[in-house]
Amino acid sequence: MQLDTGDTMLNPLTPVGLRRLFMAGLTAVSFSVFAQDDLIWNALEPENTVYLEIQEGTVVIQLNPAFAPETVKHFKKLIEDQFYRGTSFYRVIDGFVAQAGDESDIDSRQAAQTLKAEFEIDWPIEPADKEEAENWTPMSWTPVQKDDMFAAFTGFIDGFPAARDDDKGGKAWLTHCPGTVAMARNDDPDSGSTDFYIVIGQAPRYLDRNLTVFGRVVWGMDVAQRIKRGPTLENGIIEADLERTWISHVRLASSLEPDQRADIYVADTNSDGFRKMLGERRNRTQKFFHHKPPKVLDVCQVPIPARLEKPYVSRP
Repeated sequence: MQLDTGDTMLNPLTPVGLRRLFMAGLTAVSFSVFAQDDLIWNALEPENTVYLEIQEGTVVIQLNPAFAPETVKHFKKLIEDQFYRGTSFYRVIDGFVAQAGDESDIDSRQAAQTLKAEFEIDWPIEPADKEEAENWTPMSWTPVQKDDMFAAFTGFIDGFPAARDDDKGGKAWLTHCPGTVAMARNDDPDSGSTDFYIVIGQAPRYLDRNLTVFGRVVWGMDVAQRIKRGPTLENGIIEADLERTWISHVRLASSLEPDQRADIYVADTNSDGFRKMLGERRNRTQKFFHHKPPKVLDVCQVPIPARLEKPYVSRP
């Protein structure tokens, strides 16, 4: 079994591995909490799990149809049509995003199908009608921070970092944390079509509610970080084909035989164990800290533990 707490898997026997392993320990000081019995592990749903194969390895993406149903439906259709096979990551900005597709986001072509923006959803409230209320299920919410710089509240909704406004019947949206997968677009909010990006750097939270977030990387973030970067002065655009990272396959797990799928389990963000982990990260009492950090917590600084029981088996 391999365990991923948000840090790159390393060979600890090398000097670099030792240094990074030590640094990883600083971010995972409270990892002992993860092993407690009250941390629940959830298997990924095959119908919402995507294997993105590039020459650097495989990135596993979890889709979120609850927040972006039409975008997820469209993305699945593109995968079914093998649209992304042979396309590349053509715009990659170090410390920001890696963007892939047919480059329709940066040229003048009119996309055959564009997507209506799915930036946010209405926060579900209990129906006033008693009969309707009997079958109503509240949306999960594990709080992280109040009065975040970009939102009134941040937290987790079924494994995804999210934010809410301060209105009881207001809006909720997914946040731009490292590993976020979203649809690219031009100035028109309804102009997304095929090109998508992965956040590979610091959390660009100013993009929240401005682009449609429809998934997140749950395994293989170290692979995503090896995607070839573009020149900073060219806004990350990579002109030369040989300098790009190319996509060989994008596959939906549900389209594969069970023996080919990876067995990946992610921590349930609704569990008591995960809430305890949040408390540990918010209030760092370990002896390492001679100057105690303030008791605040950025939702994008909370890696969601995942474990790999069986790797993905790629086939032609």
